[in-house]
Amino acid sequence: MNFTFGIITSGQNDEILSIIINSIIKQYIPKYEIIIIGFTAIINPLIKIISFDESIRPNWITRKKNIICEEAKYDNIVLLHDYIALCDDWYAGFLQFGSDFDVCTTKIKTIDSKRFRDYTLFPYDLGYPYNTRALLPYNYNITYKINKLLYISGAYYIIKKHIALQYPLNEELCWGHGEDAELSKRLSNNDILLKCNPYSTVQLQKYKEQCEWENELTTDDMVQLQSLSDDDITKMNTISKNNIRNNIRNYITHTTINI
Repeated sequence: MNFTFGIITSGQNDEILSIIINSIIKQYIPKYEIIIIGFTAIINPLIKIISFDESIRPNWITRKKNIICEEAKYDNIVLLHDYIALCDDWYAGFLQFGSDFDVCTTKIKTIDSKRFRDYTLFPYDLGYPYNTRALLPYNYNITYKINKLLYISGAYYIIKKHIALQYPLNEELCWGHGEDAELSKRLSNNDILLKCNPYSTVQLQKYKEQCEWENELTTDDMVQLQSLSDDDITKMNTISKNNIRNNIRNYITHTTINI
């Protein structure tokens, strides 16, 4: 399997960037490339640096990620914020998992090795128990029905190039505007499964505050989730989509949200 690793940075994180780069190199992937977009003082012939004018629009991460996807040499694109490093099992885990995915995440650990928001429902407005427990068990095989309720964090995910080009991030949105929730809904509503590779792991390299729902669903929770009717899913998904639209409109009033 070949990979393009696309790392977005604002130019103030070279120490962690070096850790991330080394974590990629030590995987010994036969064919890969590393693209960094944003300012960095790191000089390495193995790395393609794309400059970016941060003054055009603050925190314009959607544009940065779309540029990476346009420039990517390989079909498997790993999009990373500049504080997430690969663990030693990452590439071996993908060889085991295979390439049968359009979009996926892997295990994500916090800096103190707790489970981060990786394989998860989008819990807001779904009610109990999902507002306190939303993480799916890693061995759960996603269905198209439950997929309507899923979310992939924009901090890190893997996407096929043709999917990224067909469903680019909404460049009207910046960091903090719910750009990852909007993309997740667009993908899931077009029956693109948001899968999880349970064999590979990444780890945050700095502290990130966790949400109260970052706990794994219990066995009983999973029974309840699986028992939801198509009508239940439709209602929950509609409420979630409407609230994502309304939240985005709090930031940007002129953009169209097609989810």
